[in-house]
Amino acid sequence: MRRSAVALAVLLALPAGLGAQSPVNRVARVTHVRGSPHLDGVPDEAEWLGADSVTAFTQRDPHEGQPATERTVVRFLATDGGLWVALWAHDRTPERIRRTQLRRDFDLDPDDVFCVVLDPQRDRRSGYIFCTNPNGALMDAEIRSAENTNEDWNGVWDARARLMPWGWSAELYLPWQTLRYRQGDETWGMNVGRVIRHRQEEVEWRSWRRQQGILYLEDEGELTGLGELPRRGLVEARPYAATTGALALRTFDSTGAYVRAAASSAEAKAGFDGKLAVAPTLTLDVTANTDFAQVEADRQVVNLTRFPLFFPEKRPFFLEASGTFDFGQSERAQVFYSRRIGLGAGGVPIPIAAGVRLTGRVGRERVGLLALRTGGGEDAFDVVARLKHDLFSRGYVGGIVTGQGGPGVAGTRRSAGLDVEIPTLLRGQNLVLTGDAAASWDGEGAPARTAWRAFLDYPNDWADNFVGVTRVEDGYDPALGFVRQTGVWRYNAAFRFFPRPRNGLGIRRLSLMPINADVTTTLDGALDNAFYEVRPLGAEFQSGAELELNLQRYLDVPGDSFEIFPGTIVAPGRYGWNRAEVQFESSPARSFQVELGASAGDYYTGRATELAYGVAARIAPHLIAEVEGELQWVRLPAGRFDARTARLRLDYATSPRLNTTVFLQYDNESERLAVNARLHWIPRPGSDAYLVWNSAWPTDLAGGVPWRRPLRGALVGKVVYYFRV
Repeated sequence: MRRSAVALAVLLALPAGLGAQSPVNRVARVTHVRGSPHLDGVPDEAEWLGADSVTAFTQRDPHEGQPATERTVVRFLATDGGLWVALWAHDRTPERIRRTQLRRDFDLDPDDVFCVVLDPQRDRRSGYIFCTNPNGALMDAEIRSAENTNEDWNGVWDARARLMPWGWSAELYLPWQTLRYRQGDETWGMNVGRVIRHRQEEVEWRSWRRQQGILYLEDEGELTGLGELPRRGLVEARPYAATTGALALRTFDSTGAYVRAAASSAEAKAGFDGKLAVAPTLTLDVTANTDFAQVEADRQVVNLTRFPLFFPEKRPFFLEASGTFDFGQSERAQVFYSRRIGLGAGGVPIPIAAGVRLTGRVGRERVGLLALRTGGGEDAFDVVARLKHDLFSRGYVGGIVTGQGGPGVAGTRRSAGLDVEIPTLLRGQNLVLTGDAAASWDGEGAPARTAWRAFLDYPNDWADNFVGVTRVEDGYDPALGFVRQTGVWRYNAAFRFFPRPRNGLGIRRLSLMPINADVTTTLDGALDNAFYEVRPLGAEFQSGAELELNLQRYLDVPGDSFEIFPGTIVAPGRYGWNRAEVQFESSPARSFQVELGASAGDYYTGRATELAYGVAARIAPHLIAEVEGELQWVRLPAGRFDARTARLRLDYATSPRLNTTVFLQYDNESERLAVNARLHWIPRPGSDAYLVWNSAWPTDLAGGVPWRRPLRGALVGKVVYYFRV
């Protein structure tokens, strides 16, 4: 397209009330043009001048319903390749614009941010959000509901941004191929919003009520004039090639002498990930010889409880569309937990030979089907099927079936369940009713073991309250799920209130919690464990800093002895203890952000003091350094110990497409220091190149850390090439 400095000057001179305006404050029209703008963050082509403008932005915070303090202009163009979005973000103090991050999927809290939400299927319950900052960094997510997104989804799109004397500008390019839409739809759901970080001000075009927000699609606006858009390409392909060079695997005996457990090695592999558009709103993902060498290592954690730890999923194939397969209570009783596929004990990888995933929408049905074949020592077939039927304006009723079988599995293990979610409004406030019930069968002819839950949530700005009850039968163990505890009733409730004082004092809103209760009993009603918390004081300041004081009561009734830390045993019995906790988080808008949490009090039959810390230094726009850890000093009659974890992350980026991350972590339970270093280059959207180094050393040897002889070490190079047909 032809650039025009005159066109840009005229555009910037237009007052907010003039120019091409939407006839109603909920409709914006896209302008069709030939060719494509130049993606450089400066929307100065003449074609932008005639496009419809979105300019009526309203504060959601700090002054709900008031006009935005700064002028914002957003315009849309449609080309043969995709949708273009232009932003003019005015700021009377441009020197205060925050732009500290360049990495993909950046944190929205520290920087100025612009986001666009698209609901191409106009179902008012699902869609996409695309965000950028003044550096042109990319953040995207699938929208699951008004409160939840899948931020691990990575679409193929691009953006650029530029600082200007009057503020900052940006251009976003969203290929049609990245979006799911029905052919012939003239109108999509749409919303846009902006955060002015130095004012801690959030403004939206639509859904600007505090109990709404940019993800609240029921009050979305409309992007119209789309016309006949091109059909999605049939195939998107991402073949990859990877090579790994591994050092010798070592162990160390009690004297500190090392033993070579396995020789050094080198290997090369190739595989394929692809997408097939089986229908305009359905996508079939295919993977073969799947590889996750670029994925960051799990966090090392010291577990001072008798319950299993829950580790989040990090592998891209399972993260995309993961919300489709959610069922049950997260981290408590999930029917599907994707880490049960392709990962063994301790997170050891199990080869995934091939797999398919079908996701999307057919009318009022949202569907999901996942089938994978794992090899190695597991040698199994894993299947998950999910269906959700739209109910009322935003709710659904659904079901799920999972199964695992194959030569490496003793019998066929199955599970199935039904769930319902009904969001509604009560006098303008959100009220959500959720329920689910599931059963598992541990082999052919095995009896069904069941679990169910009922949950009522009131998530709003002035109050966020909930009550819930869960029953999990003995032996309930979904084939591909995660269950924290079986044979129990669980009762939980919390009542939290957030009054906004009018007297200033730098406080934006208070955070008061009369009670937070989580009580677990055995099926016959005997207490198993409980947690109670009261927050007499909490505050969010105008700067964005937060402070809270919590008083806590713990109860635990272990039926068997368990090791709480190496060499320290907690005997069966009934224990109760009280603690006090203080938490502070400084403003994310500062170059240096501090998070501190400290608690002290009783602990089983003794005492414990805990300190959690985090310090982040963001040196705009290239470097982020983060240090965090936990220190726990425990004194029990059965033993005295200190539990320590520490993590250091360095993130250096020369552009949003070239990023280096070094992640070091240590804990004194495993006595291991590990490092994960990664160089990530994006030569063009969809294609990637990685160089990854992983290594670990023991830290408990009498002679110190054997830096020249790590326990293991591996250098991985991987190239992914994206193309579509």
